[in-house]
Amino acid sequence: MVLDLDVTFAKLTNPRMTAGLMVLHSLLSNLKGEPTEPREVRKTVDALLNKRNVSKQSITNAARRLEEASIIEREDNKYAVNYGYLVSILLNTLLELNERVTNLEDEIESLKTSGRS
Repeated sequence: MVLDLDVTFAKLTNPRMTAGLMVLHSLLSNLKGEPTEPREVRKTVDALLNKRNVSKQSITNAARRLEEASIIEREDNKYAVNYGYLVSILLNTLLELNERVTNLEDEIESLKTSGRS
C-alpha cells in the first residue's frame, strides 16, 4: 500500500498534472459537511476552550472570515464545512511543501559537494 501511495504522490507532483489537480478539485468541491446551528458551534468552541464562553459576535466574526475564505458556507443560518475545498487546499499545500523540501535537499547536496572540492 505504501508503494501505491508513493506512486500516486509522484503522479500528483508531476508538472503535467495541473489539469488533473483541477479535475480533482472540481470533483471534491461538492463535498460539504452537515449544516450545524451556530449555537452548537459555540457550545463546541466553548468546550474546546475550557468553558471560556466565546461571545456570539466572536463566533460570527470567525465564521464570516472562514466563509470569505470559502472554507465554510452558511445556508439557512447554519454553518457547513466545505470539505472538498479544504482537502484541495491541503493537497496543494502538501505539494508545494514537497517541492520546497526537494529543492532544499538539492541545495544541501550541492553545498556538501562544493565543500568537498
